[in-house]
Amino acid sequence: MRVHKVVNRIYEGTTYYRWVVSIPPKRIRELGWTDGQELDAVVRGSSLWIEPSLRSLPGRRERPSDALEEEVRRRTFRRR
Repeated sequence: MRVHKVVNRIYEGTTYYRWVVSIPPKRIRELGWTDGQELDAVVRGSSLWIEPSLRSLPGRRERPSDALEEEVRRRTFRRR
């Protein structure tokens, strides 16, 4: 695997970069990942952990935000 620094854009004389991690096809197949799949990344110490996002798994629904959950509870209890 390798990390690549790529020019993202140049705006008003400032160059902005992004970093791309190249993962070999064999590893992608082993993980069962697909092209365009959403991933989450977590920094743990000096390591980067990458895992499939729960938003991208079939049959899984996103968890509503805490504010939305609170609003639903408030309205539900009001009706009783």
